[in-house]
Amino acid sequence: MRLSDDRLRAALRAEAAAHRPDREAMLDRITTAAMRDTGAGHRRAARRGPRVRMAGVVAAVVVIFGGGGVGTWALANSIDRDEPDPAPTAAPATTTATPDATTPASVTPTTRATSKPAPTRTAPTRKPSSAAPSPSPVKGGPGNTRVRQGPLWSDGSVDPDSGDTSGASIVTVKTAEDLAAFEVVIRVARTGGLISRGGTKSTPGASVTTTVIEEADAILYRFTLSSADTLTPGTYTFTAKYGYPSGGRDAGGDTYEAIATTAATESLNVYGNFYPTD
Repeated sequence: MRLSDDRLRAALRAEAAAHRPDREAMLDRITTAAMRDTGAGHRRAARRGPRVRMAGVVAAVVVIFGGGGVGTWALANSIDRDEPDPAPTAAPATTTATPDATTPASVTPTTRATSKPAPTRTAPTRKPSSAAPSPSPVKGGPGNTRVRQGPLWSDGSVDPDSGDTSGASIVTVKTAEDLAAFEVVIRVARTGGLISRGGTKSTPGASVTTTVIEEADAILYRFTLSSADTLTPGTYTFTAKYGYPSGGRDAGGDTYEAIATTAATESLNVYGNFYPTD
């Protein structure tokens, strides 16, 4: 038999009015579900909205007991329905400045070590020396003599008192002007058994040093005026002494040379030998 709509609604109302739900069982069931949802709600709080709180649950229970089947449907929907998740907020974009590949990097100027030019060394200016240059021992041989120049005169001789095994060659110098520099060298050619016995000089008022130099082919006797002294006008002698074997010695290879500078800076040079007639 098919009921009309009016009869169906009346039957439903009567059935709902006659329904007596188990109050205690319903409360236990609702409380258990609420406790379960509370624990799960804490875990989903970051991504979901808040669920219906306990007050809503109690309200639903009241509706159930007061409104029958309609209240049961409302309660089921209120328990399982989640609030819509809030729209995610987009994090602000962070723009990182990247240097343009075409932009030249900033160049920090560097200080380049520049080598300093080496200091220019200037040779110290020396006061012109008044010392005469050393005479050459090759001058004075036969055919190559100059015994006089300007105020300076010279002569060479062998000491007549020379013994059988010793002798002396003497150079006599005369000057008519002051000599600021002076040097004379007596060159005694080396002969068999020749030995030096030193040199002597006669230069009153002037300091003159004597040096003897042994060479392979001769013995040189050098007499040098001190740079602080002056050889005044006068006559001076310089003697080279030597020894040799018995029987005499030939002085044909001996020579002398003198170089001087006057107070007026005139250069003088005389040279000769020891032959009696030169």
